[in-house]
Amino acid sequence: MPSIPWKTDDAGYATVAGAGFAAALAGLFILLAWQASQLLAREQAQVAADLSAVAGAYAFASGEQKTTACTRAQEIAELNKAQLESCTVEDQDLIVETRVRGEEAQAKAGPL
Repeated sequence: MPSIPWKTDDAGYATVAGAGFAAALAGLFILLAWQASQLLAREQAQVAADLSAVAGAYAFASGEQKTTACTRAQEIAELNKAQLESCTVEDQDLIVETRVRGEEAQAKAGPL
């Protein structure tokens, strides 16, 4: 059986280099999209925590019970597509913690 001689010229190297560059660029874009998604989830969790804390603190300052204030905070968190992880009352302040796609945020609100 005769041996097949290998090519010794550089024909086709640009295709291989281009494919490697395209794969690296696609990987970079995927990484950036993932980071942007995490940043948006963090911001959404913070907005939900802020709004939930204010709504719950307003209900508590208006004379509602602690459980009613936390229920109101939970409603607002759910309207903002977040999960209310905790709701505690410390003196006259309401402290809430929310979660959106694994990102957590905390907020505190009370009367001035």
